[in-house]
Amino acid sequence: MRFTALLFLVAACATQAPGGKITGTAIYRERMALPPNAVFEATLEDVSKADAKAEVLGIARIENPGNTPIAFEIPYDASRIDPRHRYSVRARIVVGDRLLFITDRHYPVLTAGHGSSVALELRRASGSIHAGDAPLENTYWKLISLGDTAVQPVPNQREAHFVLHAADRRVAGSGGCNGIGGSYRLDGDNLSFGQMIRTMMACATGMDTENGLLAALGKARRARVRGQQLELLDAEARPLARFEAVYLR
Repeated sequence: MRFTALLFLVAACATQAPGGKITGTAIYRERMALPPNAVFEATLEDVSKADAKAEVLGIARIENPGNTPIAFEIPYDASRIDPRHRYSVRARIVVGDRLLFITDRHYPVLTAGHGSSVALELRRASGSIHAGDAPLENTYWKLISLGDTAVQPVPNQREAHFVLHAADRRVAGSGGCNGIGGSYRLDGDNLSFGQMIRTMMACATGMDTENGLLAALGKARRARVRGQQLELLDAEARPLARFEAVYLR
């Protein structure tokens, strides 16, 4: 009898939990069929905090999604939604650890007049192509020079790099010694960075490169991509730093 009562209580709590659902479709423009081991993932995220990583509130995962448009539903706990916050949906298609397609802008939902349905357009990810210019956003940019000085790798340290995450306009990477992060603003080829933060390690070597990278990001006002290289320029169009696209496998 006590066991039955417990089951009834659990069921009652479950039915009272406030549930929500984001519905949507996702397409990509390329005329290609996805391999059978492709996986589609869409996430609902709280993107309110400019100085913090977006919080994931719900996820949809579809194995072998087939041809587009891909229909999906993201369940979430409605009690976690704050009308003062901003929420966005992003998506990607992967095969194993290889990224094929990804959204490259915000798709707002739920608050500020936005509903619970979205239509996403995914772009071909930089990790899957090598022809033409590398995309500025969602690409791993490895630092290769500061001004006219080539950057040398430091043993037992990460390479200096950054990635511009288009979904929440956040930049993340490493100066070599410390992890770095912050926000960025992009309008055409006009690119500038907000106040950057880094972890607090002090390394015996490599700090000149890290400090130089952060200084370059602070002065950057324009980005120029040519092929697989990125150049950051200051307000006078003088080169600050050069990077090379790295395609993760």
